Amino acid sequence: MRICLISREYPPDTGFGGIATFTKHLAHGLRNLGHEVVVVALAKDRATVAEDHGIMVHRVEPYPFVSKLAALSMCIPYSKYVLFCCTALWDKFAQLHAIEPFDVVDTPELLAEGIIPAVTQVVPQVIRLYTPHSKFIAEKLHNVVPSFDHQFVAMLERIAMLQADVLTSPSNDLAQFVAGDLGLPVERIQIVRNPIDTSIFTPEGEQALSKSDKLRIVFVGRLEGRKGITYLVEAIPLVVAEYPNVEFVIIGDDTTTGEGMTSVLASLKKSLNASNCTKHVTFIDRISLDELPNYYRSADISVVPSVYDNSPYTCLEAMACGKPVIGTDAGGTKEYIEHGVSGLIIPACDTNALAQACIELLSNSAERKRLSNGARERAVRHFDRTEIARQTVACYDLAAKLFNERKASAAARSLYHHDFKRATADAATLIDSFDKAIYDLLFQRSYRFRIAHWWRILKARPKLFSAKLVTKISKGALRLIGTKEDRMPTFLKNLDTEIDTKDKERLGGKLAGKHE
Repeated sequence: MRICLISREYPPDTGFGGIATFTKHLAHGLRNLGHEVVVVALAKDRATVAEDHGIMVHRVEPYPFVSKLAALSMCIPYSKYVLFCCTALWDKFAQLHAIEPFDVVDTPELLAEGIIPAVTQVVPQVIRLYTPHSKFIAEKLHNVVPSFDHQFVAMLERIAMLQADVLTSPSNDLAQFVAGDLGLPVERIQIVRNPIDTSIFTPEGEQALSKSDKLRIVFVGRLEGRKGITYLVEAIPLVVAEYPNVEFVIIGDDTTTGEGMTSVLASLKKSLNASNCTKHVTFIDRISLDELPNYYRSADISVVPSVYDNSPYTCLEAMACGKPVIGTDAGGTKEYIEHGVSGLIIPACDTNALAQACIELLSNSAERKRLSNGARERAVRHFDRTEIARQTVACYDLAAKLFNERKASAAARSLYHHDFKRATADAATLIDSFDKAIYDLLFQRSYRFRIAHWWRILKARPKLFSAKLVTKISKGALRLIGTKEDRMPTFLKNLDTEIDTKDKERLGGKLAGKHE
């Protein structure tokens, strides 16, 4: 098969989290099975094409809309980012597909990255679930509120999911939520677990942290409420009181998702200082995927205290490295850890339960060893990326079958009937027009907005600003003395026409350059 994986995130340039990790493991798993894999991802700085061990990775910049979506930036900034990204990712896919067609396209549901492939239905599509925006809205995760901005993103995601040939989920828990949200039978969603490279994430190998006489508990993840980091920090004093010979290593980037959009790291350090536990904790910024195994090997225990996670990669990575994992019963984590065999499952948001689980494993070396062996065995048997790639290929075959059946059906109708190569231009025109409509409305209704508008023009195009200012002042003065529009001086009409022509030429040139 010739397979395209569309994903904003792909290591190392945009290796932000679980989506990046999943995409990389899946891409290489598919490659190991002999399939041709092409990845379309966002660029960190500039558009590039590079090879990742036999996988071509095309990185694109956010799509350069003519209007720059200035009005959308003010009104629906989150949606604007989604539109920038999904249009750019589709545009590159369409270019590649026109040269050499793909057999299937695989996209995440998150931020509607598959919306245009879903609408055009040019090729069989599989959409894999992570955590849709509707889940963030329903449970107020990451401080998401039910504003139009967030609801619009959720709507785009729903349209893409409903149009896809096959949906896959890494957990039954997430599949149940999405099925209910979309009004679909849960059987329509295929369960395909997250993959891990068990030849790299292994118990054997280098250790990044120096050996210590203390037992080491490691947490890996962004510092945000959903990852349960606050419950871990609250549990640390309880653990230290019972087992002082312990060191906690917290690996992950800070976020401003604390109360009042403040630094979570600052809040955690303040709490540790108040409990006199600062010396027991080391904070390390996010580590690249390639380096992570060395940090897991340096630990004795891994903790994944998530408030919600569909299937956290930190759980899989630690298990593959032969570490017992303490996870919560929230989301899909309980489907990856087998309680009492490869780790321990505790109630989510329960500081005391987390502390007691840590103390139990710290105090029992034989139990740590038994769970370590069970964790490694389970990771290899059930989650190795080559096995998950085989299951994914079966989903691709199903998608192709359903795609062909739908195309053969007289009743089947896609949402887009033009040549797929036109879709970028049509999407850009629609979005640009939407932005202009909002911009014009704000300009008409708000004097503050007008001032900001003219200030931007003055800074960006001083000559144009001067010419427009002259025409407006001159026209206003002439109207005050009773001059009608059709009797304005010729030089003023010519200047007005020239300004209008230059603006249209500039706009037309940008459109032609982008959409040819």
